Amino acid sequence: MFEFHGDPRNIVHVMPPTLKLVKLETDGPAQEGRLIDFECRDWGFIPMRWKCRWQKVQPPRVLVDEMLSGPFALFVHEHRFEPSPAGGCVMHDTVTYAFGRSWWGKLISEIGVRAYLHLLFAYRHARTRKWAAAHKA
Repeated sequence: MFEFHGDPRNIVHVMPPTLKLVKLETDGPAQEGRLIDFECRDWGFIPMRWKCRWQKVQPPRVLVDEMLSGPFALFVHEHRFEPSPAGGCVMHDTVTYAFGRSWWGKLISEIGVRAYLHLLFAYRHARTRKWAAAHKA
């Protein structure tokens, strides 16, 4: 799972059907300081450009990427991987974000963005489980 999530090209495998990748530029898999630039469209018409950097890469347990520019005032995504007693691994995602600086931006963050991110990561986890089941060694 660490290698899968550490390769930015795999983002297409966990994106919901409403989110389409338009462009991806990266120098390769996760490495501290390495940049990831991507553009996508949500619902076919909402453009989003992200520039991220791998902040922390500690194989095989921790991946942290941070948004340098994009739709949020702050966005840090941490993946933690733990061995599962039943075999395989358990993945934990922690996202720290701030959407807006004004009172209405904070209101939108607390209501809409929180719900959107919850659904997005539930979908990502389901797709990750499906991918892992198909790629068991």
